Order: sequence, then structure tokens, then C-alpha cells
Amino acid sequence: MTIDAQLMLTLMRQQLLWLEREILLLQEKIAQAAPPPNPPRTFESLRGIWAGIVFDEEDFQASRLTLPEGL
Repeated sequence: MTIDAQLMLTLMRQQLLWLEREILLLQEKIAQAAPPPNPPRTFESLRGIWAGIVFDEEDFQASRLTLPEGL
């Protein structure tokens, strides 16, 4: 029994479509099983992050950019 090329191509296409569907279903299952990633931080979530921190003049002086003395 010989199978002509057109029938062989049709069978291969069906297998390929079946495999593509299987891959999509597996990707969906994996996405559902994986824990959700940490949501991006909102501005409101930063509220109080600097509570208790004191900035003084020394901190401001240290943060300023200065040119080297030789220039």
C-alpha cells in the first residue's frame, strides 16, 4: 500500500496542528500553575519607606557634584 505525497502532507499537517494545540494547552497549564510574579511597586507602596530617616546639611553636601581642584 503506497501513500501518495498529498495524503502524506495532509497527515503531517494534522499532526503538526495537534502538536501546536498540545503546546498551547501545556503553556496555559504552566502559566496557571506558576505563582504570579510580584506586581510592580506602586507609588503608594513607598509610603513610609523613609520614615525615621533624617537628612542633614552634611548629607546634602556629600551628594553635590564638584569639579576636581586641578581643573
